[in-house]
Amino acid sequence: MIKKTNTNVFFSIALLFLLVFSNLCSAQKRIPGAGIRFGFGPALGIYTINPNHAKNATQKMSAMISFKKEIKCDKSFKTFFLFGFEYFLHGVNFRSYYFKPDSLQLYDKTFPYHYSLIVNELGLPLQMKYSFNRENNSMFSPYIMIGYHLRYLLPANLSVTQNGNKVKEDVVDLRFKTPFINNHLNSFVSATLGFQKNAISGSKSNFFAELNFRYGFSQYYFEEKYAASSLNISSMHLALQLGFRF
Repeated sequence: MIKKTNTNVFFSIALLFLLVFSNLCSAQKRIPGAGIRFGFGPALGIYTINPNHAKNATQKMSAMISFKKEIKCDKSFKTFFLFGFEYFLHGVNFRSYYFKPDSLQLYDKTFPYHYSLIVNELGLPLQMKYSFNRENNSMFSPYIMIGYHLRYLLPANLSVTQNGNKVKEDVVDLRFKTPFINNHLNSFVSATLGFQKNAISGSKSNFFAELNFRYGFSQYYFEEKYAASSLNISSMHLALQLGFRF
């Protein structure tokens, strides 16, 4: 049975933020650099897990999709503010215990079971971008960004096997160890290097490519009767985003 989580907090914050900036967005529709960015690409994850209860944490397939609004912040067309939404799919494999119903919970550090955890999360990115060339009269601009990303954990998919035989499939309620307002809410900080083609003189096919490093402030975990306690997982990610600018 799928466990439900309360998404009201995340979407309330997102809606409030969008309302605050709605007038700014509509006022800058025709300004170069004040458009929409749609990006997608793979991500590399580095995970660490509580060594007393698990080992061999390795990444699974990871990917990210982003949709952002860009707002010009100065008259030189070099500084911009970005906000929007992200969907981040990533996963981690590790070895740990599996306790059958009414069995003795013996922590002997043998870790005989293989866990496969797929994490689904939504993000609200808030980023400042600085372009090294003016975006209103340069065809190409390298840029840097720093950002804060509010992240919300959705239910995660879990599979447990032993010697290749499936033992358990479940949907688990993933939570943050140090939550922000809500157990499913915390954040990333990020740094980005990017390169983009600008929309000048009616040019089309405007694109961008960027490499983004992000670090999570809190470990996340889940609690189930069959799993070891304190399965705290921390992560950092390197994501490649390719996309279009409108």
